[in-house]
Amino acid sequence: MRKTDFCPRSMTELENATKALGCSSDIYGNNQYMCLPNAEKTSLVEFCFDGLMGMKEKGYCLEVYEGSLTTKSCENFLFGCPNEPWRNYEFYKYPACQAINIRDKCYRLDPSCSTDNNGINESNVEVSKIQDPIVIYSVLGAVIILLITIIVILLWERNTLKKGYVHLIQSCQEENFVLSSHCPHINNTREERRNVLQSQGVEEE
Repeated sequence: MRKTDFCPRSMTELENATKALGCSSDIYGNNQYMCLPNAEKTSLVEFCFDGLMGMKEKGYCLEVYEGSLTTKSCENFLFGCPNEPWRNYEFYKYPACQAINIRDKCYRLDPSCSTDNNGINESNVEVSKIQDPIVIYSVLGAVIILLITIIVILLWERNTLKKGYVHLIQSCQEENFVLSSHCPHINNTREERRNVLQSQGVEEE
């Protein structure tokens, strides 16, 4: 078991760390590499766990205490706490559980943990890079609504302009000014005018 400044954040990083440390798999083929904070929150440690990689309940982080795995409730975290049951080797999916304040010996996403030391004596898991799914979905939803609104406005304006053009053609026809200077924007062919009118369900006289 050795101290480390970083824990894997992806499956690729996990595999690389596993090879570097020489960890194997349990009898079910699960990776036995672990990278967790110690129970005192004074450092991150990486090691090869020699037991079975079992399941953990949602709402809990893993810690290491005297070589054994222990759990710590994270339900009061601002975000990043596991929200479904998870396996030990999936620790890398929950970086909030490795983001610790070494000076104050606490989890950085715990509201009671101090955040006024400008990153000094903290583990190298940046809180700004821990993505909150609620925030992501909220932003995505807002973007989708904005795009739909823009499309509706553009379609409405296009329809309004087309109706105005049809009305202009009809007005010019009624006044027999189709080819006069009073209707400079519709001095096109009879076939083109017929197409515009038919698109609006209007028969040309």
